[in-house]
Amino acid sequence: MFHRFSTWWRALSVVLLGLATITWPSASGAATTPVFAVEHQDASAALSSSGTARIKITMAFAHPNASTRATLALYPRIIMRSQIAPIVSGAGVAGRAAASTGSFEPDCTASRSSSITVVLFTGQPLTSRGRCGPLPRLRLSCAGATCDGVYPLRYAVTANGTTTVEWSLVAVQSVAVSTPLRLTWITTLGAGTWSERVRTAAVLTAISRRPTLPLTVSANYETLASAYDAGPRGTLWRDALNHAVASPLHRIINAPPRQVDFAGLAANGLSGEIKTQLNLASQLVGAITGRYLDAPVLLQGDPSAAAVAALGTVGVSDVVVPESRLTVEPSTTLAWGAPFHLTGAGTAVALADDQPLDQLAIDGAIEPGRRAAILLATLAFLHFEAPNAPASRSVVVTVPAAMTSIPFFNQVASGLASDPFVVASSLVPSFTSSLVGTDGSPTTRTLLAVTPSHWSARNVDSITALAIQVDSFSQAITDHAVAFALRVATARTETTGSAQSRENAINAAAASLNAQLAKFTVDPSAITLAGPGTALPITLHSTAPYTITAVVHLLTNQLHFPKGSSVVVTLGAPTTSVRVPAVSRHGSSLTLQVNVTTPNQQVLLAHAAIQVRIAGSSVVGYLLTLASLLVLAAWWLRTYRRRSKGRHAR
Repeated sequence: MFHRFSTWWRALSVVLLGLATITWPSASGAATTPVFAVEHQDASAALSSSGTARIKITMAFAHPNASTRATLALYPRIIMRSQIAPIVSGAGVAGRAAASTGSFEPDCTASRSSSITVVLFTGQPLTSRGRCGPLPRLRLSCAGATCDGVYPLRYAVTANGTTTVEWSLVAVQSVAVSTPLRLTWITTLGAGTWSERVRTAAVLTAISRRPTLPLTVSANYETLASAYDAGPRGTLWRDALNHAVASPLHRIINAPPRQVDFAGLAANGLSGEIKTQLNLASQLVGAITGRYLDAPVLLQGDPSAAAVAALGTVGVSDVVVPESRLTVEPSTTLAWGAPFHLTGAGTAVALADDQPLDQLAIDGAIEPGRRAAILLATLAFLHFEAPNAPASRSVVVTVPAAMTSIPFFNQVASGLASDPFVVASSLVPSFTSSLVGTDGSPTTRTLLAVTPSHWSARNVDSITALAIQVDSFSQAITDHAVAFALRVATARTETTGSAQSRENAINAAAASLNAQLAKFTVDPSAITLAGPGTALPITLHSTAPYTITAVVHLLTNQLHFPKGSSVVVTLGAPTTSVRVPAVSRHGSSLTLQVNVTTPNQQVLLAHAAIQVRIAGSSVVGYLLTLASLLVLAAWWLRTYRRRSKGRHAR
């Protein structure tokens, strides 16, 4: 009995321990759940002539029925960009606040969220009431233009005895902005986009709903080919892209896959493949949307000066490069915002993206509303770094569609529509040559060195042959999805890495092409011609679900083809018959070589050796013909003699 009890107790202990293990993380997570989140915050506040401004804030509460108190505090304005990093990380600002609202009740209706208006003032305090009492106020100890700048804003909300502190930024404006920053917002459709196609389609739909705001989408041919080849599964995504770029203010730029080795292609005499790499995105964008690409090219990954120079050989003059690949990152200096040349890259003009803003845009640790406010206020700070700059300065932000929060994007887009410090723009105006070196920016910057990839002679020969074949086959077929898939498979071989890995990719692409070629065959059955002037029947078979234009070549020295030995055919059915007029020169049996090629004869689609027997040219045939003639002659002669005797009798 004791034994059974102890066994039962041990079993119960295991179950209880298991439950504790399962529920502990949940309880731990619940303990760290913030009591509030900022759903929206105005990123800027314009002081009136009387020295007042208002900031609208919407906060959501984890415990709407709890007694909630909040305090907002404004800290001295920041003077260096490095001071923004603690705001983003949540560490906040040390020292005393410049102003505080004191404790107030942000939500008096026990609702899930509450909208609050905070009053900023520099002179006499104003008394205004909201639905929960007097509006919270923050006093600025400044006047006029001396108030201009970006200020850290501290949120402290207490509910059920738990206090949560969050940090944000707010920009204050009293002087009109004469030259706002030029912001290019690029939503990238790169790696991971197709696997996250539902989310990406939602982001593209959000872009389509901002037709009056200049926005840019970058085109990666791998992603576009996946969507194009997906058939009905890709309809949602393709429609979303179509709508996203329907507005003339929404632009598309080329963004080749980051691993493409442009420098290696140029160094090995494959400049034509550089053009093909760029044309792929252009062709796919045209097939899906009917739109054209803008001239600038977005380079990601580890571009080298040699790669940029290689692009220059095919007409690319404007590129965006990752600032992390520059020896000096522009965002860490005061000399930024102007286009520049790249050392060793020819005459190309470049811009760098702003990496801190790129990272902030995808920082999921910050709720979308507060993140948008921090980003827009950071742009305001960049304006205040040189508010009187004589030339327009540009900021480029690149955000992967697969990592974009739609609420965050909507908050940023709404803020940009009325932001006094920033104007949204496409890329093209920022590459004006007259802007190079303006506002004290360097005219030349240097990319970090990149070790060149090794290409074997076999790589070069294989890619050259494969590219010719794929191009020939793609031009012959009507199925654009198959053509794009083959071209993309070829383009994927032209990447950085070892020579062996490149050769493996070439073999895989060649196997894809061979799989298509295997769909076409020539019927090898023997043919018997009734006579030397009979048309030669050739039967072709196709299992391809598309139509292809081909040329049938007949090779033999024993037949003469009055209309030519090459015949253009269209293979669009499982079986296609071709009849070619032929005249026998000599012989009663021959082997006919039949080659079926693409129109430019670069690809052999099918081949067969067919035995042809010409019955009319055999010895037996001649003897039968002679015997027939002799019988006819004898019959005619006998008939003639009988008629002659009959006439004499009369």
